[in-house]
Amino acid sequence: MALFRVATYNIHKGVQGFGPARRLEIHNLGHAIEQLDADVVCLQEVRKLHRREERFFTRWPELPQAEFLCPEGYAAVYQTNATTRHGEHGNAMLSRWPIVSHGHEDMSDHRFEQRGLLHAQVQVGRKLVHVIVMHLGLIAGSRVRQIE
Repeated sequence: MALFRVATYNIHKGVQGFGPARRLEIHNLGHAIEQLDADVVCLQEVRKLHRREERFFTRWPELPQAEFLCPEGYAAVYQTNATTRHGEHGNAMLSRWPIVSHGHEDMSDHRFEQRGLLHAQVQVGRKLVHVIVMHLGLIAGSRVRQIE
């Protein structure tokens, strides 16, 4: 069997830092993801849109982040975990192989931390590979309950 490379990356919504000192990192992340040369890239904290950040950063991409980060020749899927008054964010998967199907499962443990699981099926040659992208909670007890 040939090598099948999977990478996972929490992109922190494409921004580093807080408040007025925060800086846009989404362009650097795009270059980093290309350099990974992975067959599948699992991403957490991906923004579909965010109206406030669009106004703050002049170079904010016009495309949703999953599509923006998707290397040429790859396919992207995205599922929302959290919706706020400014936009939404969730999990995404980028695949060099065809994505046959994908779905979402809410894994939130409480209402203050919306979490989810993206389940995709990828056709790798003649094999169907299941890929799960998830972003578990910050608190250890929450993570245990989410996995159960």
